[in-house]
Amino acid sequence: MHNITQRIQLLEQRCRLLRSICEFKVGHASDQEEPFILKQRGTRLLNDQEYCFIWAAKRGNGTNPVEPLFAAGSTSLSSEKSLALVSRFLQDNPEDNPVVQALEKGEPIRANKITPHTGQQPLDTIIKATGTQSYISWPLISNNHEYGVLTIHSTNPDGFTGSELDFIANVMADISLALYVDETAKRLRKERDFNAEIVDTVQALLISLSPCGNILSFNQKAQEVTGFSEHEVKGKYWVDVLISPELRIKSQKEFSGLLQQNGSDINFQTELETRNGERCTISWHGSFQPNIEQGTVGLVLFGIDVTSEMAAERERENALAQWNNIFSAMQDPALVVSEDGVILDINPATEFAAKRKRKDIVGKGVCEILHGGRSPGAICPLEAILLDKKNRVFETELRGLQGNYMMTISPLKEFAGKTGVALLLARDLTEEQLMKAEALRSAQLASVGELAAGVAHEINNPINGIINYAQILKDSSLQEEEAKRFLDRIIKEGKRIAGITKNLLDFSRKREEEPEPVNVINLIKHCIELVQHQFTIDGITIEQQHPNDLPNIICNPQQIQQVFLNIFSNARYALNQRQAKGDQKAKLLQIHTHATRIDGKNYVELAITDNGTGIEHEIIDRVMDPFFSTKTSGEGTGLGLSISHSLVQDNHGLFRIHSELGNYTTLLIDLPTIDQRGQSHVG
Repeated sequence: MHNITQRIQLLEQRCRLLRSICEFKVGHASDQEEPFILKQRGTRLLNDQEYCFIWAAKRGNGTNPVEPLFAAGSTSLSSEKSLALVSRFLQDNPEDNPVVQALEKGEPIRANKITPHTGQQPLDTIIKATGTQSYISWPLISNNHEYGVLTIHSTNPDGFTGSELDFIANVMADISLALYVDETAKRLRKERDFNAEIVDTVQALLISLSPCGNILSFNQKAQEVTGFSEHEVKGKYWVDVLISPELRIKSQKEFSGLLQQNGSDINFQTELETRNGERCTISWHGSFQPNIEQGTVGLVLFGIDVTSEMAAERERENALAQWNNIFSAMQDPALVVSEDGVILDINPATEFAAKRKRKDIVGKGVCEILHGGRSPGAICPLEAILLDKKNRVFETELRGLQGNYMMTISPLKEFAGKTGVALLLARDLTEEQLMKAEALRSAQLASVGELAAGVAHEINNPINGIINYAQILKDSSLQEEEAKRFLDRIIKEGKRIAGITKNLLDFSRKREEEPEPVNVINLIKHCIELVQHQFTIDGITIEQQHPNDLPNIICNPQQIQQVFLNIFSNARYALNQRQAKGDQKAKLLQIHTHATRIDGKNYVELAITDNGTGIEHEIIDRVMDPFFSTKTSGEGTGLGLSISHSLVQDNHGLFRIHSELGNYTTLLIDLPTIDQRGQSHVG
């Protein structure tokens, strides 16, 4: 009778324990893992009077097939020692242990009436310390998810049979389900957090609406653009938040029209007023959610702030309108031409000058329209210039436009999405326009003269100071002859710089000066000395040929020296440019002089020839115009030959240019001589 009462009490206790385990709420943080849940639920079984030791393990990696999770008992063994004993037991029996067998078979493994001295030392220690008479290893599996094995030790040698087995099965099912629910909850939380992070970090307005149009969510970008927090707008009707007040009625009607089209997606654009009163243009894409009647979300709005793009588009349209106005208003013919010579656009003045309709010009070759065609096999110089892609200005006859024109070619970055295009302006050179052009040249020269005068006054004083200090040093110092010779050179070069300064002044204010007899060969040699170092570095050879009986010329030597230096500078540039383009021909500068007679008067003619790039035939008459330069931007002022020509004329000489593109350039300078009586042959 006593045993029956004990069994009834045991069954009642286990029913309470099962109910307690089923009702137990794991109060753990979301970052706790499976061992915590197993320990919280499994150790409650120690409240049973027959269960003396409980431990759990799961599949490990390749080196450790089984990994212990926790161990606990109602004995004097500490948790650390218990877990150490379980670990040793699993390591000593890596394959032949109840955990591995339970996992492999997917069913419980039971051992009854066990005694120590089985040869398994860790298990013997557990048996002796806990009084274990039987144990069962039960796999924890729920919805095909495996969570490990829970092993329960009992003091009953006939344990885990009959109704007790049903009790353990219910406990294990409850623990397995708890592990599955916890894993699923963690996965859902992770997915929710990941989705929330995507929504908050996406660089677009993302807003969800209820089927009634009330705002449910408002991502970080939407808050930044509008200035409203999610808390402020949640529950409000979306039109009242996302559309400017004066546009709400109109936008609502348009939106209703889009809804009536029964599409799965809608696209529209509205103006939004932010919290601080600024206006933004938002391009919206709306996506309807399925099963709106059963869900809480009816529409998801995805918005892009296109305010800056709209402003840029308006600026582009304004710029295009301004270009069209200016292009059409030009009184001179203007053409936009591709690099291969095809006309892309023209202004009305081109139609008038060509006496053709726009449709008969656009799309045609530039040579056909401007030059009236070409001879078979001939190369159009205008097309060659277009391929060069450089700014050019030159005078030319345009038979297609019935006249002589000043042609300006200006490369454009792009036109209508095309690159390599150029703008051509053709200015008609009538007699009146030629006079205006000459007046413009005079005004330009006067401006340069004024600038030169200011620069000259600024640098003249320090130059004179250099001369004075060198003179004082020479007069007061007892130096060797070599040192004195260098001091003489300092004074001489300082005087020359001062003379150049005076030449700049003379460019704006002419002065009458008395010429003097000059040995032109010595003057040339002195100029060569000044440039010899640069020419040597560039690999330029200078050849000279002078007769022994060459007469002296009468001139201002400093002015003529400036002419020679300008010519040498241009020659050096042309020689270096030719070699830069791949022509490895030796760089040569030839200087020849001889006596000659022109119109019954005696002159010395100087011919300075370089085998550089040469000059195009079309522009050779313009190279001495002020501000005209064949050099690239920033490498020439366009004044070198203009000043040289002026200085030669001031010295009653003649200045001419002969050139062939790609072969050579020769500058001829004729300067008057002086006879034995000291009278110059001038005028």
